[in-house]
Amino acid sequence: MFKPEIPLLRSPLILENKIIACDFGILCWNVHKENLKPEFDTMIKNWVRQFDMDILLFQEAVFPDTLFSVGGLSYAAAANIRIRERHFGVLTAATADIHTKTDVMSLARETLLATRKNILMTRYWLGTGDLLLVVNVHAVNFTSRAWYEWEFSRLLKTLQHHSGPMILAGDFNCWNRSRLEFITGLTRKLGLEQARPKRPHLVKQVFGFELDRIYFRQLTLNHMDAMENRLFSDHNPLLARFSCILPQ
Repeated sequence: MFKPEIPLLRSPLILENKIIACDFGILCWNVHKENLKPEFDTMIKNWVRQFDMDILLFQEAVFPDTLFSVGGLSYAAAANIRIRERHFGVLTAATADIHTKTDVMSLARETLLATRKNILMTRYWLGTGDLLLVVNVHAVNFTSRAWYEWEFSRLLKTLQHHSGPMILAGDFNCWNRSRLEFITGLTRKLGLEQARPKRPHLVKQVFGFELDRIYFRQLTLNHMDAMENRLFSDHNPLLARFSCILPQ
């Protein structure tokens, strides 16, 4: 039901820049399907300039076939739902052109509407010559523990093929202890560290568990925080700043 025929989409905007700077910022946000409002795009453009953002990761984004750019940036998107001319899913935009893109559609379905979830993986060249893998996650929610763990185990097998720098971020829907413990174990297997915000109380929580998270490896974390902004979503955006680890 509502399954898109072509889930993996790309902006028609092709950027001349092919490299993410060695000092870069990311924004991660469940935007609650509000990203097509003109005032949203204006705000994102301002944030890109103000906070020097290079990579934007949106969950619950809307992207019609006619969407040219996001905040003036080129994007890739992985849809889990299509209704008429609009796709819904995860979207990653960046100041550099995408090297590769892939998606991992869930086999598990949410209850009621029987919809799936999709995960987007994009790769970008860094100034060091390394390939950065950016994984944009909106995890299955209303499913059993077994399905939740099985879907992430599928993803783990794919991610283990990448040996370079990685960012794994998004809405993990880890709203109980068993889910959180599983995610903690999975990220350890990948050698990932959690970027912890200075103000954790601003991160979206359910039953006292933070849903929105950023994990990373082979990068230096310079700053991480949640920004209070409820104009478009009941989730607050996460902002982080990283720098490359230069070869000795």
